[in-house]
Amino acid sequence: MQTRSIYELVPDFSAEIEEINNNGITTELLQKIIEKHAPNAEYNYMLYQRYMGVLEGVPIFGRQPRYEGEENAINNRVNNDFFSEIVDFKTGYFAGEPIVYGYSSNDEAVEMTGGIQAVDKATKALTDFVTRNNMYGVDMEITKFASIYGYAGRLFYIDKDKNERVMPVHGYETIILSNTDISEPEYAIRYFQTADIDGIKHWTVEFYDSKYRTTFEGELLSLQQVGEPVEHLFDYCPLQGVANNKECIGDAEKVLGLIDDYDKIVSDNSNEIEGFVHALMVCSVPIPDEIIEQAQKTGVLMIPKVGSQKIDEPIKYVTKNINDTFTQNHLKRLEDNIYRFSKTPNLGDETFGSASGVSLKFKLHGLETKCGMYEAKIMDAAQYMFKVLASAWKKKGISFEPLQVTLDFQRNFPLDRLSDAQTAQAYIGAGMPKEWVYGQVSGVDDVDYIMELLEKEKGDVADMYEIQQPEQENTQ
Repeated sequence: MQTRSIYELVPDFSAEIEEINNNGITTELLQKIIEKHAPNAEYNYMLYQRYMGVLEGVPIFGRQPRYEGEENAINNRVNNDFFSEIVDFKTGYFAGEPIVYGYSSNDEAVEMTGGIQAVDKATKALTDFVTRNNMYGVDMEITKFASIYGYAGRLFYIDKDKNERVMPVHGYETIILSNTDISEPEYAIRYFQTADIDGIKHWTVEFYDSKYRTTFEGELLSLQQVGEPVEHLFDYCPLQGVANNKECIGDAEKVLGLIDDYDKIVSDNSNEIEGFVHALMVCSVPIPDEIIEQAQKTGVLMIPKVGSQKIDEPIKYVTKNINDTFTQNHLKRLEDNIYRFSKTPNLGDETFGSASGVSLKFKLHGLETKCGMYEAKIMDAAQYMFKVLASAWKKKGISFEPLQVTLDFQRNFPLDRLSDAQTAQAYIGAGMPKEWVYGQVSGVDDVDYIMELLEKEKGDVADMYEIQQPEQENTQ
């Protein structure tokens, strides 16, 4: 697979935004926007096919035999799926532990929201939204899409029960028109193929602004508007983008050439083994042609006697000399570079299994750096997400301040509980506040709940003491 060209990056739609601001959306302008986005969408779709491992998506699957016209040519096409490993490792590490969404309850939140009862309502609205939409699954899918090809779409809508819902949308079906960042759209387009009952496919295109959803159908070069624009019931464009990084490129894109080279070498070696070309049978005695023709299919080669040539062995094997050390070193170098330049830990590394504590975290530093960049993008997108949701909740009489939403990220990291306990004990011994200390312990995602349990334990001990006191007095 070729590396992404500059024309296959996310395009700039500044001119199109200005045109829509001045004259609104038209089918002609809509078609131009989709055509401009097509190179990015096509490349992203190829990357998604590669992740799925389908025939059309993995380059080695399209490899032809080395020699043209070769009858019954051996053509092994071995896919070493580093691509999916890079994506799945990052997805599991970053989104394997659910993002904890919360609403602040401090004095500032109470004042900005409109009182304690308003904070309680806002907290319930947030909790219901996270639970109803299974944000754990939504965040997991968006992380996967963004890791594969650079960005994902996130669409908000109102369901039949008048509840606020959200769904992940493929990036190659999503066009974000923004003058700032794709997480803050001014306009957005979702276009996808559907099929009728006869299997005939056609395109559906949805255009979103801050108030309406306008639907078009047909071929991409001959779209027709369907009905009148429909209110989507939000005060902002409800289709946003979530970027993997500022450049909107996938995590494995920079090592595609290395992966393809690895596949070629392994496939060639597989051809050598299957073709039995490591050893050829050499015959120095006359054998009928029909037997030779049949024998050659199984790796037999006949060399007739020349003059008074002395025959040491009538039949022997000639072994092909293959530089196995060179091949293994080259594969090892490719494997190391794939993991290094994609910032993915190699779990097959012998030193990885024995690492712990700071050493293990150092080995994960590259992955953590990559995840840190993505976490920043998730937080940007979350600010806009809750601004959109707040506009819908406002219509229901629920006051909600997006800036008071908190996001707590926990990496899916192997826990070293003994080290955590020793560190926490040292912090407490040094006089650090216990609430802060408990927040540093791996596996603790709700410090307030831990503090409540501690207070409850103190209360239980006090109650037991009060109950025992009268019994002691009576015995006296």
